[in-house]
Amino acid sequence: MAAPSNPNGANQYQLDPRQKMCWDLYVNPNSETFGNGLKSAIKAGYEPDYAEQITTSAWFKDKLRRLNMLEKAEKVLDRTLEYETKNSEGVVQVDLLRVQTDVAKHLTKTLGKEHYSERTEVTGKDGESFIPDKEAKERADQAVKSFLDGTAKHTSGE
Repeated sequence: MAAPSNPNGANQYQLDPRQKMCWDLYVNPNSETFGNGLKSAIKAGYEPDYAEQITTSAWFKDKLRRLNMLEKAEKVLDRTLEYETKNSEGVVQVDLLRVQTDVAKHLTKTLGKEHYSERTEVTGKDGESFIPDKEAKERADQAVKSFLDGTAKHTSGE
């Protein structure tokens, strides 16, 4: 019997850990599979048949698109930082400088979160759960259930 194609229960809300591993192997210059989607996918645990098509999957193409956009934004940011702000008459071209800076900041904060943004997620890092283990999750679920049922014990701060 063939191995299940989705052994980790990935869906639109929960990524398959193999996706992150595959991408990390693909973009890491120190990885032996750097730049090779097939080898990165196989090393991450995908079956060879799926691994052969990994670079055509939507999540992979989206990551490549974002990586390309981030590289372009970083180039704009570099140009902006080195840009001569005065024109030939010695007048600062504030509007052009402001537009370039705003575009670069937006793209780096939204696409380059690992390096540029402040954390504002309502989940843990990379979408992981805040709740560290099964026991803590059960306690949290019970507390929410008690609160919603109206059976929660109220304590005062005194």
